[in-house]
Amino acid sequence: MNVIELNEGRKVEYELRGTKLDFADGTLTMNLAKYQRDYPVTKTITGDAEGNLLIDGSDSRFYVAEVEIPAIEYEDVEVEGEAENVTMTEAVEGETEATEDTTAEDTANKTHIERKAKPLNTDDVTLRLWSIEDFDIL
Repeated sequence: MNVIELNEGRKVEYELRGTKLDFADGTLTMNLAKYQRDYPVTKTITGDAEGNLLIDGSDSRFYVAEVEIPAIEYEDVEVEGEAENVTMTEAVEGETEATEDTTAEDTANKTHIERKAKPLNTDDVTLRLWSIEDFDIL
């Protein structure tokens, strides 16, 4: 994880365990993989007047951190069997062809390519930290 300190002063304590980013000894925990989408996602960690940490909170008074999560990366994987999203037309055509010609090709294993999401690489996550000198976390 890339960590950038945006200004001088005391920062929130954090710990990265797998894809879970923990702030202030369990006060707030984010499962970064759950926030990952097909596009980069940025979440802002803020604090309210009572000392609570919030993710993209509307009642915020203090900036604490910003977490930048990269877009999902995909890989093409060859999978045995028929693709699940075969249309009815293709299925019907396949039935008529099978009755007309029963060759060795019909019994051969069929494969297709599926697009699979790769696990989140936390080395690509960026954490930006602001000073929390004036903010006391509960």
